[in-house]
Amino acid sequence: MNSGSREADTTAMDETGDAKATDGTRTAETGAPVGAASTAGSASSADLRTRVAVLEAENQQLRDEYTRAKQAAYRRTALGLFGVGAVALIGGGLFPDARSVLFALGGTGMFAGLLTYVLTPERFVTARVGARVYQALRADRDAMLSELGIGGDLVYVPADGVRAFVPRHDGAPLPDSAELNDPFVVPEEPERGGVTFHPTGEPLFEEFEASRPQSVDATPHAIAPVLADALVELFELADGVDHDVDTETDRVTFEVVGVGLGDPTGIDHPIPSFLAVGLARTLDAAVRVEVRADPLTITCRYNRDWSRASGETAVDESTDPDRVPTDTTDAT
Repeated sequence: MNSGSREADTTAMDETGDAKATDGTRTAETGAPVGAASTAGSASSADLRTRVAVLEAENQQLRDEYTRAKQAAYRRTALGLFGVGAVALIGGGLFPDARSVLFALGGTGMFAGLLTYVLTPERFVTARVGARVYQALRADRDAMLSELGIGGDLVYVPADGVRAFVPRHDGAPLPDSAELNDPFVVPEEPERGGVTFHPTGEPLFEEFEASRPQSVDATPHAIAPVLADALVELFELADGVDHDVDTETDRVTFEVVGVGLGDPTGIDHPIPSFLAVGLARTLDAAVRVEVRADPLTITCRYNRDWSRASGETAVDESTDPDRVPTDTTDAT
C-alpha cells in the first residue's frame, strides 16, 4: 500500500515538472516573459504620450504661423498704402499743377496705412470654430422645441430689441410685445403661446450699427443692400449676396454665395438671423424667414401691422364703419 502510494506521488510530481517545463518552453519560444511584457506596455504608452506631445506642439506652431501670416498680410497692405501716400506727397512737391489732388491722395494713403496697421487684429478665429459653437446652440434649441412639441415657423418680432419667437401653431396671431420678453410665452389664449430666444443676429446688428457712419432710411430698398454688403464686407460670413425687394408682397429675398459658418438652414443661423433682425428693427415689423438651400436663398416676409395681428389695435377695427359684423345674432 505504501509503495503504491509513493509511486503515484512520484508520477504526479513528474507530470507537474513536465508541465512546468512545458510552460517554460512556451515562454522561451515567445521570447517575452511576464516582466518583459509589462515593460513593453510601459514603453508603448510612453511612446504614445511623446507622439501626442509632438502633435500638440506642431498644431500650436501651425496656428501661430497662420496668425503671423494673416498679420503680415495686413501689414503689407499698410506698407503699400504708406508707399502710395508717400509717392503722392512727393509728386505734389514736384508737380505744382496737380499739387492739391496729389496732396489729398497722399494724405488719404498715409491715414489709411496708419489705420490699417493700428487695427491689425491680434487673433483670428476660424469659421470652423464658429460653426461648432452654433452647432451646439442649435442642438439645444432643437431639443427644447422637440421636448415641448413646438414646431411653428420662426418669427423675428420687435420687442425689447428683437426676439426670435417660435409659435405653438403656425398662422396664429402673435402675442403682445410685452409677453415676448419671457422665454416661455403662455398667454390667456393657448393658441398664441410659444417660445422666444435672443436671436444670434442681434449682436451682429448692433456691431453693424456701431460701424455705420450714417443712418439708413427705414425702407426695404434702403436697408436690404446695406445688410447684404455687411455680410460680405464687415463680417465676412459670405462671399457674395444678391438681394431683391418686392414691396407689393412685402418680401425681401437674399441669394447668398459661399457661406462660411456651418449649415445655414438651421434654426436661427447667424446669417438669416442678422438679415431678419436688421429688417425687423429698421422697419419695425415682424419678419418671417424661409431658407432654401442649393442655391442658398433667404426669403424675409415682413409685416408692419404685426401688432394689429396680435390684437393691440382691436379698438381701431371695431370703430371701422365699413367693418362687417361676424356675429349674426348681434346683427339681427
